[in-house]
Amino acid sequence: SGAAFGKIVLYYLLLVCNLNTPERFQRFLTSLVIFTVLAAGLALLQFHHFVDIPALAAYEQREIDEATGEIIVFPRLCGSGMFNDPNDVCLLLTVSMMICIYRMMTPGGGPKRFIWIAPMVLFFLAFIETKSRGGFLAVMVALNVLIVSRVGVRRALPFWVLGAPVVLVLFGGRMTNIEVEGGTGQHRIQLWREALGLLREFPILGVGQGMLPEYTRLVAHNSYIHAFAELGLFGGGCFVSVVYLAVSQLHRLKRMEHLIEDPEMVRLRSYLLGIVCGVCAGIIFLSRVYVVPTFMVFGLASAFLSQVRVKEEEPSPLWHFDSGLCMRLAGISLTALVALEIGSRLMVRWEG
Repeated sequence: SGAAFGKIVLYYLLLVCNLNTPERFQRFLTSLVIFTVLAAGLALLQFHHFVDIPALAAYEQREIDEATGEIIVFPRLCGSGMFNDPNDVCLLLTVSMMICIYRMMTPGGGPKRFIWIAPMVLFFLAFIETKSRGGFLAVMVALNVLIVSRVGVRRALPFWVLGAPVVLVLFGGRMTNIEVEGGTGQHRIQLWREALGLLREFPILGVGQGMLPEYTRLVAHNSYIHAFAELGLFGGGCFVSVVYLAVSQLHRLKRMEHLIEDPEMVRLRSYLLGIVCGVCAGIIFLSRVYVVPTFMVFGLASAFLSQVRVKEEEPSPLWHFDSGLCMRLAGISLTALVALEIGSRLMVRWEG
């Protein structure tokens, strides 16, 4: 397990070390969109049977119709490799769609900025075919965080009022049918309860990386609970701390925008905050604690924060690692664990 995760650590360090200038950061974002276009384009061609690539075969979802009791089978778009799951594809599409919006909103970009509409349309078509509820949550969180970060809560109200009907029309069906009283939603919550039960038996270091299915037959389908169950209070606290540091420091920069030297960094902050929050929301329904895409997003946040420059007479906007920060992170981790415990207890419905 250490050797496998060591590769993730190496990737993260290489990412942060190489994205050390705004120009490199921008090139990486552009490259990510290009590769996503290739992946999403091939997946769509496979989904609609224009090509035959077995690695991109659609996932056959089986669900029970509560009205008739019949089993319904429908395809869901998948990628290949680490994206061979509709939910993982959605997280990648969420990141790339946010980058496209960022490019389209470039001040003074001229007509060429509308080129980014083309990949946006492709990503939207692929996104719809995934029929992913977790992906829908990720996109909604990312867009709403972006809007609030740019214009504030009060000015965001018209966007919510006007946008809600549009969202229901565009994403109506399985994506917006998020219910926890039964079906797959309730099944996942029951897995959460089982995983949290194991934490009481193995509180310090958990059951071990990759061992959760040995006890519950399946992963937790929640990255935060999965981290606590397999890695204990220590490892789960570390994972929650990574999320907190990325989100809180990007949010904290909002109050310091007038001190940041580069106006483009000020503009990029809101979009990056939306990306991080969207992915962190999406992995609530996925176990993605040890994979490259998760740490790519955290690496982007870290690389961005390391490039922020404020006026010379002002203190650094970044937090310093000291005992005070460690105590804060421990408190945040315990608060998150308590919230997961209470929330899952309130939502679970055991049969019989």
